[in-house]
Amino acid sequence: MKKVLVMLLLVLVAAYAVDRNITRIQTVLPNPNDNRPQTKISPFTRQSNPINPTPLLIGRLEVIGYTSYDWQANGPVYHDCIYDPVANGIHCLWMYSHFNQATDRQMYYNFYDFSSHAWNWPDAGIGVYTMRSGYGGMDNDPISGCAYVTAHATVSSVMTTVAARDQAPGAGLFEYSNAAAGYQWPPCAVSHSENIGVALTNSTDQDSLWYTRGTPWNTWSTPVRIPDPGAPADFPTQNIAASKTSNKMVYVWQCSDDPYPERAMYKLSTDGGATWGTQTQIPFPPSVGITPGFHISGLFAMFDASDNLHIVASVSDTGFTIPAEIWHYCPTNTPAYKLVHHYEADTLTAPVGYNAIFATRPSIVQDAANPTNFYVAWEEFDSLNYEPLTTLARADIYVAQLTNNGNTVARKGRITDPNTTSKRFPVVGGIKNDTVFVQYLIDSIAGMELYTQGVATNNPVVVQRFYKNSLPAAVEENPSNRYYSVALKPASPNPFIYTTNITYTVPISGNVNLTIYDILGRPVRTMVSGTKTPGEYTAIWDGKDANGNKTQAGIYFYTLSTADKSVSRKIIRTN
Repeated sequence: MKKVLVMLLLVLVAAYAVDRNITRIQTVLPNPNDNRPQTKISPFTRQSNPINPTPLLIGRLEVIGYTSYDWQANGPVYHDCIYDPVANGIHCLWMYSHFNQATDRQMYYNFYDFSSHAWNWPDAGIGVYTMRSGYGGMDNDPISGCAYVTAHATVSSVMTTVAARDQAPGAGLFEYSNAAAGYQWPPCAVSHSENIGVALTNSTDQDSLWYTRGTPWNTWSTPVRIPDPGAPADFPTQNIAASKTSNKMVYVWQCSDDPYPERAMYKLSTDGGATWGTQTQIPFPPSVGITPGFHISGLFAMFDASDNLHIVASVSDTGFTIPAEIWHYCPTNTPAYKLVHHYEADTLTAPVGYNAIFATRPSIVQDAANPTNFYVAWEEFDSLNYEPLTTLARADIYVAQLTNNGNTVARKGRITDPNTTSKRFPVVGGIKNDTVFVQYLIDSIAGMELYTQGVATNNPVVVQRFYKNSLPAAVEENPSNRYYSVALKPASPNPFIYTTNITYTVPISGNVNLTIYDILGRPVRTMVSGTKTPGEYTAIWDGKDANGNKTQAGIYFYTLSTADKSVSRKIIRTN
């Protein structure tokens, strides 16, 4: 009897650790039951590399499925990862393909059940539809806890928006309905009274935005056009969100009629999408030094528990992918805008590819336990880390904690390891107790195979969990002085024989590390380690290692690291 009690206690402790595990790093492994070619994924150990010698992964990764369809969204991300307190679990959605995108593309679903402490379909997921489908969205029913899924598919030779709803929370027992023939690219939202609203694009005019409403289930309204004359949408920028405490809905899009800068619009409904209010332009953020334009991949909206509207958006200097910024906009805040992140590469070695800027695809969620706190996730491309096969930059996932109803950036940092993979299409799904959930794709080759960039690979779709306060404290970004930032100048001379000067700038007092690494990422010599006050400094490297020995001729990297930034450059030593 004593042994039984001990074993039961161990099981309970292990189950508790599954949902409280905030520091353990779990290796992402290939699916052992899958005979397809597997993507080789880094075990995410803390090992040095010349791109970033101190990689960071916080929390735990869990594989929820696989896909070779590495282009998960043309425009912004949708609400495809949702913590649902009614269902006591996490709903997740993605596009699946088994290396045959012409026929087997499918919307796949998985559900984490906090009662059983497990994914219902470990490492796999389940197909939502029985036909080829794609580019859909998901939302949760706030009454039943069931998932609603939309997608587009060919029905009777016509491109059709199709809908599915689970018959029990996380069951994967979907019933189906054809929502609108002749329409596609359909994100969806479910309101407090279980109205399902779908944002549509006309199949013959993809810059033409429409809306249909399902209430009751399987009864759909005739699609109505959303943008007013003079504000047509750019394809495919639409997104939609619903309140979980009222019948409010919001429809957001970016305009295509403007010369740069690009405008963005939204319309509100207070009756579950039955009628829509006045079209409202989202004001341009108060960027400094750039002319901001909203990017086609950058609009994501939500309502908080008090029914206030929040929008996160990515903007760039008009016509460029960099500088790139993430902004939080709440019309009821004073001021309405808050700069979440500004990205300006010190060195640019590769482009970002199709439909992206250097920091983009943000999503936002409220912390129910601390309602004035929010979390924003986005993908950010590394200007120094690129894929040799496609010559495209690789991306990592960043998360920021906003406090004071979104007016303060309290914590911010990268949650993934910069390595030979590219992490794309993140969705911050929610917070349970003190743990944040983020879903994303790990692409083993940066670039979209769909657009002939690289080759198809079997990529894991993962959910990363981490303790919400494990993000590093943020250094507040002030738009008026952000250009006085950490800077690492090119070494001079470069190449060099005897000595070279390495000049760097730090904007605030804090710990600074300047280290030389060889081509394999092994530390050669630490040039600077300690506290520096604001200013410009120069370190002189005489080509020797930490033991005073002359280094061999070859390629080296020198990396400057501060509390919130790491910058690397290449240097060549000759004989």
